[in-house]
Amino acid sequence: MIAIQKKSEPEGLAQLRRKAIDEELSPKEAYALLKNPLKEQVRDRLVEEQGQICAYCMCRIPRQDADPVITPIILEHMVPRSPGDGRNIGQGLDYHNFVAVCHGNRGAHGSRTMSDLTCDGHKGNDEFRKVNPCRPETLTSITYTIDGKIDAADPDVRFDLIHTLNLNCPSSPLIAERKAALESLIDEMGQVSDDDLVVYCSGVLKDFQAETNPRTPYVGILIWYLQSMISAMNNSGSHSELRGAE
Repeated sequence: MIAIQKKSEPEGLAQLRRKAIDEELSPKEAYALLKNPLKEQVRDRLVEEQGQICAYCMCRIPRQDADPVITPIILEHMVPRSPGDGRNIGQGLDYHNFVAVCHGNRGAHGSRTMSDLTCDGHKGNDEFRKVNPCRPETLTSITYTIDGKIDAADPDVRFDLIHTLNLNCPSSPLIAERKAALESLIDEMGQVSDDDLVVYCSGVLKDFQAETNPRTPYVGILIWYLQSMISAMNNSGSHSELRGAE
């Protein structure tokens, strides 16, 4: 997961939200008003501001392996539009509560269990304890492993990532794809001399952090690895030893 900088909402959505407020509609009733072409416009705006990656798992959206019967990009409410306690904080049509996510490893009807699902498919109507891709301060404790798993030092963030979103789902391609993205970066780093490695890593890190649209799939694990390597090299001074530990 990586921070998302929200942009201005489509004017049509703002108008629709004002209508829902005037009519005192519930979040569920308000969201039912959102139809195409405005719904597609909102989805396209989200995909653009996210750099064409899922807000939760960071895969490229739309995925090319999605079942034809499954919606390839989901319009997701971070705070459920119908929370369990029934409160209405404008989440039904609040643009800042919307993100675009992948199909969540959904398959044809009956082909998946809950344990197979990821992202919004596994989250369902649950609420996050802490993590929020639109609030960078909630993402600072996220870490990864060399074999492609996601983790976090903060226990609430860890719960959100692993239990709520199921981002280490063993039956999904997420772990393998994160690992492959990282291995590709490590292979590129292997072509750089020890003397130039810190400068190289710093430059690549800066490029990844500056990406807007498109962003590199699974860029979060790449940024984590580069930051870890730069810190280790600056503290160690023995680059060859670090390469041997990769």
